[in-house]
Amino acid sequence: MSAIADALASGGTYLKWEHPGTTYTGIITDVTMRQSRKYESTDLDTWDDGTAKMQVVLTLATDYRDQAQQDDDGTRMVSINLWSGQKKALVSACKAAGVPEPQVGQRFTAVHVAGIGNAKAPRVFEYTLLAGPTGVAAVLDVQPTAAPAAAAGSTAVDTAKQLLAAGLSTQDVAAASGLPETVVAALANLTAPF
Repeated sequence: MSAIADALASGGTYLKWEHPGTTYTGIITDVTMRQSRKYESTDLDTWDDGTAKMQVVLTLATDYRDQAQQDDDGTRMVSINLWSGQKKALVSACKAAGVPEPQVGQRFTAVHVAGIGNAKAPRVFEYTLLAGPTGVAAVLDVQPTAAPAAAAGSTAVDTAKQLLAAGLSTQDVAAASGLPETVVAALANLTAPF
């Protein structure tokens, strides 16, 4: 499958880093490795010796919604180059969390610290991982190598009900289930037991 097909299949869009200070947080729903693409191209990127330039791509369930996209479910992706300061930042976040690598169910935060994204001023990031599956993943009993429960056959409403019953906030439930917060709030106000 091509990177374009992967992106379309995931239902998400990449995070946008417009200026230093931009911060995103979400629950990791997928961790993959991909060969990077050349800047402003669809061609695969390699080193001079032909070795592939690789990236870690994290898919996140977030609270962010683009009002211009009716079907925006908050899924966002972030690519982390494995040959730059981004790799060092990810290694540092993993060490601080006490894990060897990012895992499904962990809360991931990325902060754009400096730079504009060119050779003279590359973007500098700081990443944070919460150790072990937490929040949504803990409630759904998601294992590090497993898919989230919502993808395993339960509906978004079923997942939302389960998370609400476990005491998660409507904001976290909306991010995890893909339902709008207004729908989650209505589910939370139902008097019938889940």
